[in-house]
Amino acid sequence: MRAFLHRLRRYFVTGLIVIAPVGVTAYVLVWLFQRLDPILGRYLPALGGRQIPGLGLVTLAVIVVFVGWTSQIAVGRRLLYWWNTGLAKLPFARRIYSASSQIFQSVLDREDKLFQHCTLIEFPGPGTWALGFETASAPPEIEEVTGEPSVTVFLPTAPNPTSGFLLVLPRRSVRRLSLSVEDGLKLVLSVGVAAPTLHTSEVGR
Repeated sequence: MRAFLHRLRRYFVTGLIVIAPVGVTAYVLVWLFQRLDPILGRYLPALGGRQIPGLGLVTLAVIVVFVGWTSQIAVGRRLLYWWNTGLAKLPFARRIYSASSQIFQSVLDREDKLFQHCTLIEFPGPGTWALGFETASAPPEIEEVTGEPSVTVFLPTAPNPTSGFLLVLPRRSVRRLSLSVEDGLKLVLSVGVAAPTLHTSEVGR
C-alpha cells in the first residue's frame, strides 16, 4: 500500500510539472488577449450581431506595423517630427511622452540584450549574496561621483522579477556568473528551486 501511494504521489508530481507550465502560459496568453483585443475590437463592425474574437488584436498589430513602416519613409519621418514638435510645446504631456519614448527605445530598439550578465552582489550587507542582472556600464556623470568604474545592476524580487531595485555598484564588487540570463530568471521565478551549478568570476578580471 505504501509503495502504491509513493508511486501515485510521484505520478501526481510529474503530471503537475508537465501541466503547470502549460496552464501558466495559457493564463498569461488569455490575459493578454482579453486586455488587448477590446482596445479596437469594440469599435469594429460585428458579424451577425456578435464581435469577432481576435479581430481587434489583429487590427492593432496591423496598425502598429503600418505606423512602424510609415515612420521609416520620408513622409512618415516628417509627420513624426511634427508630432514630436507639437508634443514638446505641451508642458505636462512633453514630460510623459519623452520619458516613455526613451524607455521603449532603450528596451525595444536595440540589437543587444537588456540584461548583459547574470551576477552576484553582496546585498543587503556583507556575507549575504543576491542574484542580479547587469544592464550597462554606469554613465560618466555617475562615475564622476563614485570615483571608479561602475555598473548598473537590476536586482529583481522573487518570484516576480518585474519589480526590483536598480543599483549602481563598483565594477570590482560585482561577480559575473557563468549562467545565462534565461537560467537566472528561472532561478528567480522558482525561488531557487530550479538552480543550476554556479561558477563565479569577478568582473573586470
